[in-house]
Amino acid sequence: THTHTTHTHASTSVIEQQSVYINVLKEMVYTVAKMLQGEDNVGPEGGGHVRDVGTLRTTARPVFMPETFTGVGREWSDWSEQFDLAAVVNNWDEPLKLTFMSLLLSGSARDIYSGLSAEAKGNYVLLKAAMAHYLNQGGSGYIGAKIGASDSLLLVDSGATLSVIPKQRWLEITKGGTELSGHHGDVSAANGGLMRILGKWQTVCQFDSLALIAEFLVADVPSQDILLGFDFLSKYGVVVDFGKKECRIMGQMFPLIVPELCGFSLVLSEVSH
Repeated sequence: THTHTTHTHASTSVIEQQSVYINVLKEMVYTVAKMLQGEDNVGPEGGGHVRDVGTLRTTARPVFMPETFTGVGREWSDWSEQFDLAAVVNNWDEPLKLTFMSLLLSGSARDIYSGLSAEAKGNYVLLKAAMAHYLNQGGSGYIGAKIGASDSLLLVDSGATLSVIPKQRWLEITKGGTELSGHHGDVSAANGGLMRILGKWQTVCQFDSLALIAEFLVADVPSQDILLGFDFLSKYGVVVDFGKKECRIMGQMFPLIVPELCGFSLVLSEVSH
């Protein structure tokens, strides 16, 4: 008798847990329904588009749900592939894929997502590509600084090992060039190509009242971006928050301009059509 009672209690507990889980899913369904349809009267007791909500209720009860992605300890390509499989199994359309992906991102991955453009967040192909772009490169954004007498935007990129300044920008700032030291030869770029390095240039970067010595590789490249790499970031303990769009250097906070991936999205949009 004792064994039968224990089994009954256990069964009841499982049923209660399932009931709670189903209720949570229902709430999620109605929330998604409101988001997609713009209806305030969609609910367990309300009217609204019953046929559409019924479809959402079916698709929102997942057969398989991927784990939360934090951006740490797992590759984006592996997680996003699993998410795509879950989308197929659960019969999610694009709006649902966008919604569930946003719900499953946390930590640094959530910060990156928050800094993306509305265009990227509204197109599944662009969203996946944008997340991959930033996660693979460690994230990037621009910070204002003065180099010499020149006001500049510096690209803060934790995925770059070394700080680099294009030859043309170096010539402009130094008004024709100055003596370089050290490094000669080629350095691998993020795209796998080679950059021809003319030498090392040491200068002072002025962030408001904060003046810091920086060492750049002068590179013969077409890009106009002055790059602050991991060498600078680690030396001064720079902390970048892409979600809040802030950059902390030596305890001082500076606004960070997160790129909106305009050109990047344009190229991908041709692929998505």
